[in-house]
Amino acid sequence: MMDTEDMVRGALRDEAARVAVADWSAGPAQVHVRRQRRGRRMAVGASAVVAALALVAGTGAVLSAQGGDRAVGPASQAPPAPAGPAPEALVVEPGQQLPLGRPDWWMQLKDQEICIHDAPAYKSGPGCSGHSWAGGTTEITMQYYGNPPQHQEGLYNLVYHGPGQVARMAIEVDGQAYWATVASLPGEPGYATGYVWGPSQKAADGPGAHPLEGIRLAAYDAQGKVLASKTLPS
Repeated sequence: MMDTEDMVRGALRDEAARVAVADWSAGPAQVHVRRQRRGRRMAVGASAVVAALALVAGTGAVLSAQGGDRAVGPASQAPPAPAGPAPEALVVEPGQQLPLGRPDWWMQLKDQEICIHDAPAYKSGPGCSGHSWAGGTTEITMQYYGNPPQHQEGLYNLVYHGPGQVARMAIEVDGQAYWATVASLPGEPGYATGYVWGPSQKAADGPGAHPLEGIRLAAYDAQGKVLASKTLPS
């Protein structure tokens, strides 16, 4: 004779056998689960530092290095070379305003800081937000600035700090590779930055942002040697 536990198990199996999941429901369910998982994975790493993406309605979105810099380990696979030639690298004076190709967007380079004036946050005022690093480290990292209100594009700001002279920078977003315009100070400042406008990271169906996982960054010297590369982790 079956005991009570066996009877309950049998009843549950019989009931489950009568339940069929329609083919049309599987896809949306998987999408929903993926969205929930993606929504919980908003923190991403840039180089060997912990980075956080913050989106504020009506302002630019910024991914900046936080929490201490450490030496970078072995470089990850660099993104594929984008189509066409890379933009000519620029040399700017300390504190010079470098236009970023959009009204009221500009950048300033200082000895150990990159400062970006994004129009959503600062309008036509003089302010800018800075990104700095600890001396003696080697890293490649990134800042992301959203461009509301339409959020059709965003500014990707790559930052390399370490030995060698950067001649080109590249980024891969959603499987598409882009050259960034490289800018540096005269001489050998020990760092370089790059900027490029690319697809927005704001979610189309909600107020949040997609996590930046999977974005690949690379810095090259004039001979094409990879100085540093990084894939932003999940």
